[in-house]
Amino acid sequence: MFRYTLLVFTVCLSLFSCKNEDKVIPAPEIFLQIPDGGFNFDTDSVRIIEPKITYDINSIYAWTENGTLISDDKDYTFENRELGTYEFQFTVLTDSGDDTMDITVHSLDINSFEEFKDFNDNGYYNNPTEGFHQFKYAQYPCEYTEATPDNWNGFAISENASTSDSSTKGEFSVYGSSADDESDNFTVFKQMEGKANHISFTDGQSHVIKTISVNNCTRSYIYMQNGFNKKEGKDYFLLSIHGLDETGTIISGPVDVLLADYRPEATADKYIIEEWQKIDLRQLGSIHQLAFSLSSSRDDEESFELPMYFCLDNLYIIE
Repeated sequence: MFRYTLLVFTVCLSLFSCKNEDKVIPAPEIFLQIPDGGFNFDTDSVRIIEPKITYDINSIYAWTENGTLISDDKDYTFENRELGTYEFQFTVLTDSGDDTMDITVHSLDINSFEEFKDFNDNGYYNNPTEGFHQFKYAQYPCEYTEATPDNWNGFAISENASTSDSSTKGEFSVYGSSADDESDNFTVFKQMEGKANHISFTDGQSHVIKTISVNNCTRSYIYMQNGFNKKEGKDYFLLSIHGLDETGTIISGPVDVLLADYRPEATADKYIIEEWQKIDLRQLGSIHQLAFSLSSSRDDEESFELPMYFCLDNLYIIE
């Protein structure tokens, strides 16, 4: 009987202690999925940065920029910022502790071409009345002669994606299933001898281009697939990119992008690009114009006329 009474007393005491013991709440922790290199936000957009916080109880928030408090809200609205890179620090403080996260945001002029809607019946447009397409700060030249429409050059806007070249759309198609980032629109660049076709800026100022995305045009891809010789080990298709000053003089580059390369010894290392590739152009510095030049291992062969095209999407102007 004594043992039973003691056991009951011990259990009751234990339960009483548990009920009166203060529950320990862990310190908060911030979670936010940030792309490599930081967020890329268009200058025309309003974007809300929404951190997730564990144990978000009686919290105090602080957004600082260069050591200055700019907001005490949990979420931060990014808008009305000029081109450039911005460094923020977000802090959450509770009775149990605190956590801090550094957040980089790039305010960009993003040319994604998605706003363009005036395609012809074949899903492209290469006849701008002023001789260029304009998207925000950037101009993309396009020369079209109605008497000889096949002799156009420069940049066409397109929504065509294909892995076959069964129609005239092949000239205006990207190899694959979509524009970059699974979007709809992109540009096709066609090179003709003696034509400059440089991208320039409408404000007449120099700018830094962060990245562009490139891929092969369907027509060029299939031509290389059928005509390049893997065994010879000499074939390639090269895109060279230069920065120019206001007079059109080359001041930086090239940034070289191999759109196809059959020169490696190992068969597994030979390739033709068939997916969008993001190309960093910050090394070109502050430029007034962006120039493109296509060349190949077959340039000197009159019997092999490689279609000189490539596709471009998502041009990011960072400053």
